[in-house]
Amino acid sequence: MITTLVALAVAVVPGALLGFVVPPGRYRWAVWASAPALTLGLTTVAMGWLPKLGLPESATAVLVVELLLAVAAIVVSRLFPAGLVPAERRSDGDGPQTAETSATTGRAALLTRFRLPMVRPRWVDMIGVGVPAVVSVAYGWVLLGRLIAPPGWDAMNHGYFTRRILDLGSATIASACSTGSTESTLTCSFYPLATNVSWAQAVELSGGRISTAMTAWSILVGPLTLIAGVYACVRLLGGRPVVASAAALAPTFIGPLWYSVVTGRITQQTGPAMAVGIALLAALALRGRHPVRLGLLTGLAGAGLVMSHTYDVLVVAVLAVGLLVLIRQRMTVRSAAAGAAAGVIGGIAALAPFLGPLTSANGERDSNQPALLGQLGEAFEYWVTDQQRYVLLGFPQPGGADYQLSVPSIRVGLVITIACLLASPLSLVFRQLRWARPWLLTGVVFTAIGVWTTYSDSAPAMLLSGLWYGVRERLRSMIFPVYGVVAVAGAVAIGLAVQWLVTRLVTRARSWRESTVPAAVAAGLLVLVVAGLSALPATWHPLRGEFKRRAPVGEDYVRTYEWLAKNTPPGKVVAYDRHRQFMTWSYVDYGVPVLFGLPPLPVFDVQNYDRRWNAWNWLVNDEAATPAGCDVNRFGIEYVVVGGGRYMPGGWERHYTPDLIKVSSRLTLVRQFGKIDIYQVTDQGRACTPPGS
Repeated sequence: MITTLVALAVAVVPGALLGFVVPPGRYRWAVWASAPALTLGLTTVAMGWLPKLGLPESATAVLVVELLLAVAAIVVSRLFPAGLVPAERRSDGDGPQTAETSATTGRAALLTRFRLPMVRPRWVDMIGVGVPAVVSVAYGWVLLGRLIAPPGWDAMNHGYFTRRILDLGSATIASACSTGSTESTLTCSFYPLATNVSWAQAVELSGGRISTAMTAWSILVGPLTLIAGVYACVRLLGGRPVVASAAALAPTFIGPLWYSVVTGRITQQTGPAMAVGIALLAALALRGRHPVRLGLLTGLAGAGLVMSHTYDVLVVAVLAVGLLVLIRQRMTVRSAAAGAAAGVIGGIAALAPFLGPLTSANGERDSNQPALLGQLGEAFEYWVTDQQRYVLLGFPQPGGADYQLSVPSIRVGLVITIACLLASPLSLVFRQLRWARPWLLTGVVFTAIGVWTTYSDSAPAMLLSGLWYGVRERLRSMIFPVYGVVAVAGAVAIGLAVQWLVTRLVTRARSWRESTVPAAVAAGLLVLVVAGLSALPATWHPLRGEFKRRAPVGEDYVRTYEWLAKNTPPGKVVAYDRHRQFMTWSYVDYGVPVLFGLPPLPVFDVQNYDRRWNAWNWLVNDEAATPAGCDVNRFGIEYVVVGGGRYMPGGWERHYTPDLIKVSSRLTLVRQFGKIDIYQVTDQGRACTPPGS
């Protein structure tokens, strides 16, 4: 629990402090809705510039700089209160001020500038945000909170990055991107690591597990940021509190909010959640009263998003355009230009140390071929008419084999969702639904992009899809909030249509023409129904089961990790079949040095990693192995761990034969925990014959 709370505080507090750069009111609440993204922006500044300046670059040092930068921004905003009414200098009415009274007045005015006045939100807004927050967090805990570690192979990659940051006391990409614990070489020139630094900070402060900090982001940081952002966007454009609350909660049940972490990409879930608040900041920077301040904050938050989950900035751009058009405030060319310039300056200043590797990325943006090359009809079906796209919880994914329409709760939820989505274009007709138009625009634009990049291999399509490696599911996850928000808009449209008919057909009901009750009832009813259906075991058990299939489950894993942490000698490492059997968590959470780290990209020298596999094949007695005792000594392999009865689904082939290990003279069995076998390397396994001898 302590680690979870610390992870939340580390993610929110530095960015939230920047809310005091702007006056109380909707601007400050907009900044607070983007607090995690702003924190990641501060992290980006610190982790990029500290090494350049030759200063300490540990995760804790980065956190200290984040707080210092936030405080410095507040001080500067008070010293130069542009846009605020300055404090008046008054005499006492008995004659001219003396030098002493003038100095006193000046000090009072200066102190007044540094006051941080608070504006409490209305209780209806507190409830409007609080209820969805509690429901979403509770549902996330049911799905993910009781696992030993987050599901998915990529969670182990991110955990590896975070452990390297802690072990080396460095938040640089070069430190995190490495081939293994010993004889490490660089494996990638760029990776967005701001979120990993945040996890490392939480672990250093709390002394807890990395997996706990990562899970806290899935259950708390991402969903809460999304709720705050959606609620703020809807309210800004005139949505009533009940409708805004329903729109904020709907993505919890409609769309792949939770399924997006099934492969372990926690940033794939939290990135789109943060994009909503950043889009709001961007729109207010161009059409608000504080263009420079909000522009700088937008650039900072955008940089944080780039260094967390890069391609979500596309959603920021499209959603911001929709919000910008509809904000009811006069926009001048001067203020818009100032906001845009400030945003560019803020973003470039934060990302400057990373611009070289970020723009080249050394092969990290290679795209797969389109899944349905030349098949426009099939691509349209996948992105628009495939019913699995609209099932509750977004699971299984479109085109998947595990079709669940036989489940009554899924079937009922699907019918309701599709009906509301079909009615959502009425938001272009009803004035009360103007808040939904940016979301409808975002959904249409990215659905069109999805269709295009799924069937076309043209150069522009391949360049764009390369941002998400050509993987369609990543694009669906990128826009997951749209499905729930637009469904609420459709429900409200249905309610307004019924209201319109009744007030024209029933004489006594004409006084209801301007009532907001039907919209609130329709939005609330939709969310209550889908929440009730999603609470049924038949709805959430399959997704929970998929998470369990992709995570270590059972006490045997914990006992194995603890034994290895206690018995692995200094300078030695443990070898296992990489991520396949979840043993990477022994390094991530327990600090056990490991043979396999991150495999190098094609543009890097792969010899180091090939030697690790040669040592592995030699020890597990692979029939095609060549003598590699020299490499066993070189990497310091002490133990080999296999088994467990569980393995990572999705094409993770086994790189050993159990029967051959049992008869290997290079290993000896020293410990078993359930089905997990721990072998120690023998002298024959370490035998090294120098070349040419």
